[in-house]
Amino acid sequence: MLYILALLAALFFSLIFTPIAKHFAAKFGVLDKPGFRKIHAKPMPLTGGEAIFLAFALTAVIFSQISREIAGILLVGLGFIAFGLLDDAGIKMRARYKIWSHLLLACAFAYFTGIHFSFFRYELINWLLTVCFITFMTNSMNMLDGMDGLVSGVSFLSAGFFAVLAFNSGQNDLIMLSVIIMGATLGFLKYNFNPASIFLGEAGSTFLGYILAVLAIKLNVFGLWNVALSLGIERLQLISFIIPLIVLGIPIFDTYFVFANRFLHRVKFSQPGKDHSHHRIHLMGFSQKFTVLTLYAVQLILGMIALAMIRSDVQQFFALLVIVAIFFVSFSVFLSRIKVYSNEPKNSPVS
Repeated sequence: MLYILALLAALFFSLIFTPIAKHFAAKFGVLDKPGFRKIHAKPMPLTGGEAIFLAFALTAVIFSQISREIAGILLVGLGFIAFGLLDDAGIKMRARYKIWSHLLLACAFAYFTGIHFSFFRYELINWLLTVCFITFMTNSMNMLDGMDGLVSGVSFLSAGFFAVLAFNSGQNDLIMLSVIIMGATLGFLKYNFNPASIFLGEAGSTFLGYILAVLAIKLNVFGLWNVALSLGIERLQLISFIIPLIVLGIPIFDTYFVFANRFLHRVKFSQPGKDHSHHRIHLMGFSQKFTVLTLYAVQLILGMIALAMIRSDVQQFFALLVIVAIFFVSFSVFLSRIKVYSNEPKNSPVS
């Protein structure tokens, strides 16, 4: 019951804070103007992330015990919001400086909260992997943010699956964080789903990437102990971390897909472009709404596969893993047929 109240509270705060955020965006000119890479035709408020953060933070303060861990999560989250707001307000930083700022914030998170991977015996390696994963997810979600409701909807669904997985493993604090994110993103989706009246902005996309990374790091899938022991693996997280990676499959796939194709076509990695997975689906002639709903469906499939894996034996575990791998390879080949670069032949219909 407490989790439902927390979800409803976060939903309520998000519904209240988002129109306020729109007002301040218009007042202070924090707007996303139309351009080559943009799909929208008029300036749009970029302060959705601030509304989500406020809803998340206020609900967390009300429903969670304020420990060093919660305080650290909120303070570092505020840091991501602040750095993102600089970019949204027009104070642009080079990509490498953004990555360094994300690395520093991820370091601050690991230091203040003590949350980190437990893959190996050497704590330094675990800390470095934690920092790198958080930085990767913040940038992946930022790169994915290219259509109305895409990142906020994927975040809502991902948090929902994390809540179920956390319930299965008895991680009450993780359930609470997950349902709060669900409520905050669901309230924002009312204004962000196509046709959107407000965008997440870099502040919002990086914050959601950060929070989902935290949920992934904290998750333990105890049902996979039998798989770990059968493979002679002493540390559960080396196996169980595959589950949150599948849940986060859309931003992870999109980042790999874009970087691989830019490398093959000799396009600068830092160059903006319409070469993401959602752009390519859209270029096939589908509407924004259909494209986003298609990726929602993919997210649901990935989440259901992740849930199916939590009590599997070794053969079932690897069979499901192979299905995910085949799905990603097939999706890569399919989307690669959509021509988006100037050094490629003109688009040909997909058959």
